[in-house]
Amino acid sequence: MRVISLLFVLMLTLFASPQAAQELGYHSDYQKALALAKKEQKPLMLVVVTSYCPWCRKFEQKTLSSETIASTVKAKFVAVIVDRNKDAGSFPKEFQTPRIPTVFFIDPKDATEFWETIGYVKKSEFADALKEAELLFEKRKN
Repeated sequence: MRVISLLFVLMLTLFASPQAAQELGYHSDYQKALALAKKEQKPLMLVVVTSYCPWCRKFEQKTLSSETIASTVKAKFVAVIVDRNKDAGSFPKEFQTPRIPTVFFIDPKDATEFWETIGYVKKSEFADALKEAELLFEKRKN
């Protein structure tokens, strides 16, 4: 039974999307992405997932991979995706949430969150969340 459990966990890890950052065109290094967001004066979109989360894979494959979502993210945000367990020491503790997937929208000036979405979100709902994050960021700039 123990061997079967280990094989199941291994299969989940292998089939989970380890190259999600690369496939989506997102950064995988929080600090570098934050520096770029400051330079480009764009909000940072931090996506927190885990390798074993089926809802994370669904969010990556159905929502984030959508052409409309991908083009909006690329134009309006600097996006970074991290694995809560594997990358735990590489991004701030305040974003190490037990709820996954979670997307934090962060002001690059002070690295504080100003908006978030929790759980799997459909394309239309996430498009609305992106618009809201964009509006909130513009208000913060003024």
